[in-house]
Amino acid sequence: MSDEIFEIFGELFERRKKNKRYDDGGNDRDSRDRYQQPTPPPPPAAPPIFCIKCGARNEGNSKFCLSCGELLPAAGEEMRCPRCSTALPLAAKFCPKCGTAVG
Repeated sequence: MSDEIFEIFGELFERRKKNKRYDDGGNDRDSRDRYQQPTPPPPPAAPPIFCIKCGARNEGNSKFCLSCGELLPAAGEEMRCPRCSTALPLAAKFCPKCGTAVG
């Protein structure tokens, strides 16, 4: 029985040698690390979003304010004046063109 086990392991080692993709023949960890692809850096964190209602700082991927529960603006979203349709910053309380209260 032990001869059969040695024969099976011998076949497995031969297959491994044939399929080995490292050309230096080393089995140590250092030789394997040299041939591995570097891992890509993690994606950059989204910038924080400040709540329009209470001003609390929230994580960049949040949809609702952690402090007051208000719906947070999406990236690239803009606010428009209800009276003159001027594009306004999200934190604006009054329209700079016509003076209408928007916040």
